This record gives sequence, C-alpha cells and structure tokens, in this order.
Amino acid sequence: MPTPLLTYNPLTIRLWLAISAILLMLGYVLFRLHVRRVRKARVPKPTSGPVAAPNSPRLFGNSVRPGPTGLVEVMHAALILLALCVAAGFVLIVVPQATVDRLAQGIRIRNGEPPTQERIALLYLGDESKGKEFHIRGVIRNISTQPIEKLDAMVRLYAGDGNLLETAVIRMDSEIIAPDATASFHLTDPDYKGQIGSYAVDFKLRQGEPLPYKDMRRGS
Repeated sequence: MPTPLLTYNPLTIRLWLAISAILLMLGYVLFRLHVRRVRKARVPKPTSGPVAAPNSPRLFGNSVRPGPTGLVEVMHAALILLALCVAAGFVLIVVPQATVDRLAQGIRIRNGEPPTQERIALLYLGDESKGKEFHIRGVIRNISTQPIEKLDAMVRLYAGDGNLLETAVIRMDSEIIAPDATASFHLTDPDYKGQIGSYAVDFKLRQGEPLPYKDMRRGS
C-alpha cells in the first residue's frame, strides 16, 4: 500500500528561528535598559552647598560612574552567544539542503574516513505522475551474508531551486530481508502540483543507524 508523505518542513524551523531572533533582540533591549537604569541609580545626586576641595575623596567618588557587575557581564555575553547561535542556525536553514549535503560529503572525504562496507545495493529508483498523484519507487537488494531487519528509506524531496521541501521515512515491504533477497519501497504524494524538482534517497535501520548502499542502477 502506498505510504503517504511524512512531513519535515524547514519553513517551520525558519519560523521558530525568526521568533527566537525577535525574542533575543527584545531581551537584549530590555537588558540594556535595565543596565542603564541600574547605572543611573548608582550615581549620587548632586547636593547643594560648598564645593569640596580638589583633593577631597567625596569629589573623586562623585566623578566616577560604577561599571556593570560581573553578573551583568555574564548575561551580556550569554545574549551575544545565543544571538550568534540563532544566526548560524538561520544561515544553515537558508542554505539549500543539497549544498549542505555536498559540503558534508566533501568534509568526510577530506578527513579520510575509512569506507564502510555496503550491505545493500540500490537496484532501481524512479518516479511517475498519475493524475494528481506523484509516485517514487525504489528496489534494493541485500548483498551481505546476514539478514537485515527493519530497514527504512529516507527520501529527501527538493524544490526546483534546491531547497529541501520535506523528508519522508518509508518502510520497506519486508521487515526482514534475507541475504540476496530484494525489497521495495513506495512513496506517494496525493496532491502533487509540480513542486518537486529532484529527490535523493538514503537508508537507515529503524534503530537510527545509517546504512550505506552501493548504487547498482543501470546507467549509473
């Protein structure tokens, strides 16, 4: 039976990041106003009467405005750090997911990570449109000597500009894939309006462990 799309929408994350940035800016403004009030409260008010002598400790004390306390400095640094984290997260969301994937792959190659032995092979990955429905199908084979249990496909859907639309987690048609046996997955968008420009697939065990695969599609 076709599996409906399970939504992972970056627009929601963008919204939460924007709200966090607004709250941080508001908190920073309130924080600065509070510091300013505290500093004004610590400055003694001028008194009428004879002016103290130049060497008077009172005159020196009135001429110096006390600086912020250590707690205020820590709060200031924490606000700046949180603002930088929100800004970095927003940049990561704005950058197209396809670009992030290429950068991550390049970092792994440069770090010289040892290649992982593939346990599955991707035999087929294709799509078709039927009326208002958009279908993505794939077939894999277990090329290891041990059964593979509870394998899921993670299909990332991209818009035409490369931005990630959503990620769908699709279960295989077999819970246990014996050695040299095949299994398939099927993803359906019931209300397709041409919003998908491209897609990619990865595989993972249901416990969360990613499973590298060998691309054995014809022509690839």
